[in-house]
Amino acid sequence: MATRRGSWILALGLLLAAGASEAASDKPKPSAEATPKRDAGTVSSDPQMTTAAYGDWVERCQRLDAGGEPRRICEVALTVTASGQNAPLAEIAIGRQKKNAPLRLTLVLPVNVSFPSAPKITVEGADPLELSWRRCVPAGCFADSAFDATQSRTFREATTAKVESKSAAGGYFNFAVSLRGLPQALDALMKEP
Repeated sequence: MATRRGSWILALGLLLAAGASEAASDKPKPSAEATPKRDAGTVSSDPQMTTAAYGDWVERCQRLDAGGEPRRICEVALTVTASGQNAPLAEIAIGRQKKNAPLRLTLVLPVNVSFPSAPKITVEGADPLELSWRRCVPAGCFADSAFDATQSRTFREATTAKVESKSAAGGYFNFAVSLRGLPQALDALMKEP
């Protein structure tokens, strides 16, 4: 499997899995034509989105205005593609919704999954991390799990992990993912204000 830097929408997996934001609501969004344009004078000198690459992992941060209260949401992510393919096979992201909230790991897989099943991420020398499905949308199916200090230490010490999930056809698919650069990306994430 080859990896490439993520291009999916920042924090979409975390927002959908948590179900805690407007992005996760089932309400229809206004069309671009119905959205009022902001005055050019209201643009902040702070970037709205930043990215930084650490090996195969990318830290992505975005400034959001939640009810008049600006905040910055960051995550580290790895996008996995199959050799010779451009479309993502999967994305793994680690982040939090709020400054003091615990970290969560979110896995996004294609909609070709089977229910009930639970995707797993296995790192050498550790018990598999079992994730819980949260929802499926046209962009993919989202599963997540807490990512505590024990998991962080395990993932930091490993070099590869394996994702396994049951396909809609009843078979299993699994693939290796690189953890190269994850320790540095997690260090950067933990320094975010």
